[in-house]
Amino acid sequence: MQTTSPTLTVPLTLDPDYRVAMGLAAMGATVAVWSWPTGLGLGVLAGFLGWQTTVLRWTFTETAVVLTRNGQPLRAFPYQDWQDWYLFWPGLPVILFFREHDRIHFVPVLFDPVALRRYLAHYCPPRETA
Repeated sequence: MQTTSPTLTVPLTLDPDYRVAMGLAAMGATVAVWSWPTGLGLGVLAGFLGWQTTVLRWTFTETAVVLTRNGQPLRAFPYQDWQDWYLFWPGLPVILFFREHDRIHFVPVLFDPVALRRYLAHYCPPRETA
């Protein structure tokens, strides 16, 4: 059952975004001109991230972000455990950093970064830094 708030609808599964994988593939192809092993390595990483973009999804619920693979839940990250988060390179987000009470996470942005930022700002407002 979906509930509607004035600005957000939950649950919401973020759409996949292949820009990180495509950017790495382009970098790999360019670098391969000078160093084919490095270009090949970047290409393999791009293929892996492209596959992950296809099978992994983040779903925002009222209480947590749920990571799923092919529709099967893998892990839930309850909002109450989040201490802080940050999107690296906000103009072209590539990595999401977030900290829970007892661990930190670095996640490639393989999903819609605009919706990601919007929902995270709603459920886990960023802390003010001085």
